[in-house]
Amino acid sequence: MKVVFVDPKGVWEGLNNGIASIAASIRDEHTVHVVDFVNRSGNLDKRLESARDADFVGISMKSFTLDESIMVANMVKKLNPKTKIIAGGPHVMVDGYNLLVDNPVFDMGVFGEAEYVFREILSGKEPSEITGLIYRKDGKVVQNHASEWISNLDSLPFPNYDDFDSVNINGEIQKIENWPLVTSRGCPYTCTYCNVPTVIGRKFRTRSGENILAELRYAQEKYSSKEFKVLDDNFTLQMDRAKDICRLFIEENLDMKWTCPNGIRADRLDEELCSLMKQAGCYAMSIGVESGDPEVFDKIRKGEKLADVERGIRLAQAAGIKVHGFFIIGLIGSTYEADKRSMEFAKRLGITASWGILVPYPGTEVWEQVKKDSSARVLRDWKEGFHIGARPKPVFDTAEYTAEERVRAYYYANMTTIKKKDIPRAAKLVIKGLISGK
Repeated sequence: MKVVFVDPKGVWEGLNNGIASIAASIRDEHTVHVVDFVNRSGNLDKRLESARDADFVGISMKSFTLDESIMVANMVKKLNPKTKIIAGGPHVMVDGYNLLVDNPVFDMGVFGEAEYVFREILSGKEPSEITGLIYRKDGKVVQNHASEWISNLDSLPFPNYDDFDSVNINGEIQKIENWPLVTSRGCPYTCTYCNVPTVIGRKFRTRSGENILAELRYAQEKYSSKEFKVLDDNFTLQMDRAKDICRLFIEENLDMKWTCPNGIRADRLDEELCSLMKQAGCYAMSIGVESGDPEVFDKIRKGEKLADVERGIRLAQAAGIKVHGFFIIGLIGSTYEADKRSMEFAKRLGITASWGILVPYPGTEVWEQVKKDSSARVLRDWKEGFHIGARPKPVFDTAEYTAEERVRAYYYANMTTIKKKDIPRAAKLVIKGLISGK
């Protein structure tokens, strides 16, 4: 069978590791093609022509690319009404049933890890017998039981990007300078604002150091990768494991620089780990701070103290690792003044920072809090809550912290917590916002 995957353009850059993992799992038995709009520009209609004769088309669904994904699905169905269109990705995990109810263009949705589910779909197995599948039957949307999380991650083949039209250009495989690496899946924490446990599960599952090293050797040899980025949500959760991986990289002379851009928990860092990470080639990491105001920080239930965050940042900096902080504007209980204290926290620690306006995602405690709070004014559907970019749109506000104040804090944060070299970019962001009236 021919399977085409589409990754619509969004606010994030980088190759889609999830699609590459699914592609690697099925490409020995099926013809696979990936239309990558994130990393390669080009005419939409022309790029989608590859889906005309596809048996199945899988579309990556993220909440911030929802409109683009639905548009692509409709274009594919117009090319060939017989093609089965499968929705997958984080948005399906959060709201997959309603996605299919509201959008008849989708024939199926995969919620959970898709490597095994896709194999079962392509095998011709009855939809009713496939766990982790949403499908249509007799004009109704049916959601099966969730599939089990994959416990043995070493059993999965290494991600394969040969089928991506951004990597395989006219039959020539391009270099992937910065390799996307996932060493673990799952998050056991209960942060009030975060839907990551819903998307990847609470059970923490890991790959062996040897398997990770083998993938990086594969990346070096096959794609000429010189660097890698660890995309885990909890790379250092098990600190001894992280230390052993670093020691393995050092002992085997891996000779690759690397970063942790998705976020490290500051309380899962110690002096030895930071030193080993640096020796193993790590030169930058992101840390989820969320708020620099102690009172607000304690309300989001991260399971650590703000003092832990500062300590972790200082340890990484002392080891020579650059630190970037993630912050959220408008957390429950926050105010304009509290968020200004977050900005001061970032400046005092000398870190670069990214700021987003809180979006209450279904499945999170924040979602329930906003629904129950009589003082919260819902302004738009959560799917329309663009939390970053030139025109952020708060989903809700309160009398104590209005939408206008939240947007103002967002722009102010971007202008006051950046490095000099980034000023032109931030100024452009603010100007766009002023022009748009937001």
